[in-house]
Amino acid sequence: MGLRALSAVVLAAGRGRRMEHPVPKVYLPLGGRPLLSYALEAFARCEPVEEIVVVIRPEDEGRLRSEVLDALPVALKTLKVVPGGERRQDSARAGVRAARGPWVAVHDGARPFVSLGLIEALFEAARAHRAAIPVLPLHESVHALDEEGFVARTLERAGLHLAQTPQCFERLLLERALEKAEERGLAFTDEAAAVFAMEGVRAVAVPGEPQNLKVTTPWDLRLAEALLKAGLVRFG
Repeated sequence: MGLRALSAVVLAAGRGRRMEHPVPKVYLPLGGRPLLSYALEAFARCEPVEEIVVVIRPEDEGRLRSEVLDALPVALKTLKVVPGGERRQDSARAGVRAARGPWVAVHDGARPFVSLGLIEALFEAARAHRAAIPVLPLHESVHALDEEGFVARTLERAGLHLAQTPQCFERLLLERALEKAEERGLAFTDEAAAVFAMEGVRAVAVPGEPQNLKVTTPWDLRLAEALLKAGLVRFG
């Protein structure tokens, strides 16, 4: 792979318990096709992406190939399917280990509406700073509650942002960080936190997109369906 090659690691090994559905959420229908297919299509259409690594539960490989891949309107580039772990961090580590590009973008398969523009902006930012993540400013008040459910303190929201995916990194940097975290028994909520804690490298923030929502609950899925039907989602 060339120096500009980007590997996309799409995480789809979660059970999605908050969806309250027997089928893992990434395989649920959205606009007549599996939710996971949208993220895969976005990376397949992105010029710098030369391989896609899909991280799934081993028992879902048949469903991935027969339902998701067959529903894609575009041919995939190099595709690898690897088994995930119990935690998101375990799945990310497995996916990054399998990737071969000098750069890697880790994305939640439950975020169907990532745009090509966002992927490309993150890749360019990562090439300049080694690590980049998309963020949205926080517009609502944030309260910390005590154990009894009462407001204990109010956090200053200035400077606070919500992190999205894909998060883009120099691949060897992220791989080292995730391996060190595993060796030390540490858990992080996302890749940027692991890279900062383990390698001391701060990710540069890139403006995220409101449409890049994560489908977690039945309400999220209904919202995604409504946005799609109303033509309010921009893929380019």
